[in-house]
Amino acid sequence: MRPKIAFSNVSKSFSLYKKQSDKLMEIISFKNNKDSFYALKNLSFEIYEGEAIGIVGLNGSGKSTLSNLLGQIIPPSSGEIEINGETSLIAIAAGLNNQLTGLENINLKCLMHGLSKSEIQKLKSDIIEFADIGKFINQPVKNYSSGMKSRLGFAISIHTNPDILIVDEALSVGDQTFYQKCLDKMNEFKSKGNTIVFISHSISQVQAFCDRVMWIHFGRMEKFDEANVVIKEYSEFIKWFNALTETEKKEYRTKMLGRQYIEEAPVVDNHSGRQAKLKKKKQVKNNSNFLFSLQFILLFLAVIISASFMFGIQPVKGIERYLDDFLIKDPIPAEKTKKVSEEGKKEKPQESRAKEVNKDGMVITGHSDLYSDYEMKTPSEPMKFTQKLRVLEQKGNSYKVRTNNDTIGYTNVDNIKILEEDIPVTQKEIEEFLPLFPVRFSNAYEYFLTCLNSDYEEVKSKLIGLDDEKILDNGMKTLTYSVYSAQFSINQENKAESINISNIDTTKEQWDQLKESASLISNDSLYYYFKTKKYEIVLDLHNNNVTISLNN
Repeated sequence: MRPKIAFSNVSKSFSLYKKQSDKLMEIISFKNNKDSFYALKNLSFEIYEGEAIGIVGLNGSGKSTLSNLLGQIIPPSSGEIEINGETSLIAIAAGLNNQLTGLENINLKCLMHGLSKSEIQKLKSDIIEFADIGKFINQPVKNYSSGMKSRLGFAISIHTNPDILIVDEALSVGDQTFYQKCLDKMNEFKSKGNTIVFISHSISQVQAFCDRVMWIHFGRMEKFDEANVVIKEYSEFIKWFNALTETEKKEYRTKMLGRQYIEEAPVVDNHSGRQAKLKKKKQVKNNSNFLFSLQFILLFLAVIISASFMFGIQPVKGIERYLDDFLIKDPIPAEKTKKVSEEGKKEKPQESRAKEVNKDGMVITGHSDLYSDYEMKTPSEPMKFTQKLRVLEQKGNSYKVRTNNDTIGYTNVDNIKILEEDIPVTQKEIEEFLPLFPVRFSNAYEYFLTCLNSDYEEVKSKLIGLDDEKILDNGMKTLTYSVYSAQFSINQENKAESINISNIDTTKEQWDQLKESASLISNDSLYYYFKTKKYEIVLDLHNNNVTISLNN
């Protein structure tokens, strides 16, 4: 039986550059002294028609790179990929144009899938109904939440009826109703004999839906077998990994990532003798001179060929003719030149004029910086997910913002959500999060929560088990209670501003239910914000911790 998808020793590497100019030097030079990072290394597997294949792994293990290879968005660095059928990748905002409306994106993506205008017209109403985003269908996608982008992307992709459906974390956002609707549609898709590749952090979702599961671990295939077999081993690994301290986790990640970096080693002379060294040095110098000469000749030929297209078949005469016509025969009067120059100066500021916004905003990325310039070249300070800012104006793709401590800075518009209306309050209560927390903290959580907004000295006197106390550069303090996996942040007013709980467990089924009710999700789906009636809860999947503060 011929496989629908076949990978044979497929690897994908990315070049690492120390500075931007190195990219240009690589193009015009024959040197190859760059470092490389292998996102995937020597993957070989086959997927057959009608199968539902799950892909699991830690963050940064190469799952998204694999989905892009399967979706034929990027080519492999080596190896062979055989895909027999049409693929469609569903990821949060994948293929959506932020500047276009939802309706315009439907037309664009369907056209890209090869559908005619009449076919798009027939499907359009079904797509809009399935996405169920109301009047936002006529709004630019840049104004959508992560859940709305996922809804629209899934609705478009599933209705174009591809042979192979690749779902990359697209169901990690949205409510339970939408998830069930997607699951029903995927089961319908699978029942027709189509193939599905399902990439998810949710072990329960993968186990319930997939026939076989592939575990990708830091660029390599750890295991590919029946769903129950792989899920059992992967769950045991996650349990072991979550039991590590933060330091041990970092050490483990560093060790595993070390296998993915390939550094080009320079040729080392064996110093066998002075004559050998001089001969080698001379040979290298001759080779360098030859390569430089060859590069110069190739660049010169490229200029001549380019000039021939610009000025005609005879480039030198064409250039002379151009100079004669415009610089000698018809010189521009000095007054006219001055006038044009002055007009250009007047018009230029208008093209880059900033547009006033003057609205509240919130950071919706997990890791982003505030910059001191509109070009965003000089970082001034990091921004935190859900950090509230005042958006003053917009210029191109940049927002000028003011932080709560009156710092003025600039950031990309994609990093900020304009708060046109209040963030929705979730119906979940703090007690529903307790199964994710370490047992010792869960047993004493009420006592810890009563300390929020208490004075610094009051917290120290109330709680026992303090084993670390620090004063940070910004004037804030921390009180660490390691036995409870908890740390208080004390603000500059000497009040307990928040509690950070480490070593949380998101492999439990409760998390699958909780995350669907999140009030806000970061662009990379690694940070979840829950606004309850009493608390603000930020869950960080990247570092496996939760921050709780009072909802003011």
